[in-house]
Amino acid sequence: MKITQCVVLLCLFLNFIPNPQTTKKDIYHSGWIDLNKNGRMDVYENPKIDIETRITDLLSQMTLEEKTCQTATLYGYNRVLKDELPTPDWKNQIWKDGIANIDEHLNGWGAGAKSIYATDIEKHVWAMNEVQRFFIEETRLGIPVDFTNEGLRGVAFQTSTSFPSELGVGDRA
Repeated sequence: MKITQCVVLLCLFLNFIPNPQTTKKDIYHSGWIDLNKNGRMDVYENPKIDIETRITDLLSQMTLEEKTCQTATLYGYNRVLKDELPTPDWKNQIWKDGIANIDEHLNGWGAGAKSIYATDIEKHVWAMNEVQRFFIEETRLGIPVDFTNEGLRGVAFQTSTSFPSELGVGDRA
């Protein structure tokens, strides 16, 4: 399986499904989401179809820009991303075509990354869902983003334990 297909597969099977009562889009249906907002169930949106067929369908619909963005990581709040939550300007940024991954977003890790969403778990979950909602509802194909929060020293979160780095371990022969 090609790397692009693995990324797409990961995106297709994320467990995020927003609460339809709080969403602004009429894309949520019983058993499927109209990710590309065309009013019908495309092959890649149909969970009953085998994954290889779904991946092939999605890749055939993706532009070069969308495929490129599915190979990239965007570093979160106060690293590359300057906003805690989506803004109207996000539709003008490079991630307007989607993004494979957002790393260390709203986790309070690092200088200047403090956020009210980093210390209160309920606010954190709500904020991450709002970011995910942008990628599902506001990008052309609605491919969810993958969030990571882990580094060489363990989970990168304000209240987690940071272990010694493995970078100094090696063969000194």
